[in-house]
Amino acid sequence: MSEQARTGAIRRLARLLALAMLAGGLAGCAPSSLSLAPEAPDVPYKPEASTVGAEAPAPAASKFTPTGARDFGLEPLPDLQFDTGPAGLDAGHVYSLAELIDLAQTSNPETRATWERARQAALAVGVVKAFYLPMMSATAIGGYQHTSGSNQVAGVLSNPGSGNANGTVSGVALQWLLFDFGQRDAYKEAAVNLSLASNLLFNGAHQKIIYDVSRNFYEYTSARQRVNISEKTRQESARLLDVATEKFKNGVGTVVETAQARQLLAQADFNLVQARGAERDFYHALIAAIGISPQARLRIADVSGRPLSTAAMIPVDKLIAAAIARRADVQASYAAAKAAHAGIAAAQAEFMPKVFLTVSGNYVTGGLNITSTPSLNLGAMGSPSVPVSAGSSFNASNAAVLGGVTIPIYDGGIRDARLRDAQSRSDAAQAVLQRLQQNAASEIVTADDALRSSLAAYQAAGVLVSASKTTADAAFAAYQSGAGALPAVIEAEKALLLARLAQEQAHGTALIAAATLAFAAGRLSSSDALDAGRPR
Repeated sequence: MSEQARTGAIRRLARLLALAMLAGGLAGCAPSSLSLAPEAPDVPYKPEASTVGAEAPAPAASKFTPTGARDFGLEPLPDLQFDTGPAGLDAGHVYSLAELIDLAQTSNPETRATWERARQAALAVGVVKAFYLPMMSATAIGGYQHTSGSNQVAGVLSNPGSGNANGTVSGVALQWLLFDFGQRDAYKEAAVNLSLASNLLFNGAHQKIIYDVSRNFYEYTSARQRVNISEKTRQESARLLDVATEKFKNGVGTVVETAQARQLLAQADFNLVQARGAERDFYHALIAAIGISPQARLRIADVSGRPLSTAAMIPVDKLIAAAIARRADVQASYAAAKAAHAGIAAAQAEFMPKVFLTVSGNYVTGGLNITSTPSLNLGAMGSPSVPVSAGSSFNASNAAVLGGVTIPIYDGGIRDARLRDAQSRSDAAQAVLQRLQQNAASEIVTADDALRSSLAAYQAAGVLVSASKTTADAAFAAYQSGAGALPAVIEAEKALLLARLAQEQAHGTALIAAATLAFAAGRLSSSDALDAGRPR
């Protein structure tokens, strides 16, 4: 083997070794990434807050806290800031229901999320429309190549040489689908209906926010009223204890009567604590429904004294008939069903030929340089080498216009499966639409019954409160004058408390039921929420 051949073999071996080492190093990178994961199933992962999200090994974490318990808590992430809600909230202003609804519609993150989904669906329509237009692309390729080596013939003629080549290729291509038996039309119809469904659901999301704010507003109003009732009951219980204590001091009362009066006051205190706790819970639920920070402090208008209408209500069958065609979720489901049906036409078009047009053009330019030095191997008396070189350049351009038809013949049943899938999706969408219509009718009937019964209960509770108040006042006066017994007063006070709570509950239920009926009928807006309890 010649010296030149040995040198070439050594170079090739070095290249192989380098590639093997590179492959080994890359393979070793994968297992080393296990250091990013927790050390063991029971060992907490403790990243540093400054390196969260960075691809670096996790710092060593202690298995146990000083108390012996495993600590799986995390350090705060500085870049993750809590949104404190909209600015400009006036802590001294008393917010009405209309103002709270407006605040929710501008601040609740759900409104932006549904708006973005509607925009995404609209952009999808634009994507489908682009399929009607030709697609153009440009390509440019450039490169350089160098070769060197030598050839020997019968160990006598040696021809070392080298060559250089360089060139560029640039081209432009246009593809245009001319006819597809309505497949693009079907995709467009589906995209348009899905965009319509997203827009309808956007309105539905706002209606849902209005309803959630209204319902929580009225529940908070009822909770505040229960606090007022509990405070009034406590005042009456304290007055009764004062009378019982005074009678005991004057020798006309007993220890048992004083203890009973004190027990009634303690029960009133307990009821008041519970009522105030429920009031705070409903306040937080209202703030959550608005979609602002739970740290916000708002003063809420009190509508506990709003009169309830006893006017004739709309017949429930008319409400159902109107709601089926008005509700946002039903309309969106109907649009989704139409989109699914268009998917069947798109799947059927896959079985048909497609007519297309292709236009292309390219330009090629480059150069070739070859240098060789032929010589005869005659030992020490070899002939001198005479270098020979040659060079050339080239360029060419061409253009082509092609038209054709593609006909699908066999695809292993893929098109059949897609068609059946499209038909199944269409049937499912129709079933969902039917189910939503049934749910709408059921919700309307339930809300209508709740509103009617709560209005009737409110009227009956009003009579009961009046009678209970008269009884409680008479029993107290009789006990104070010495003509009555304390147990009769206690029973009358308990009955009055229950009557007041029943009246308040019926009032709150009527307001919520009116808002629920408007929401179920698909006609809930800010004005409808304000008119809750005044059925038309």
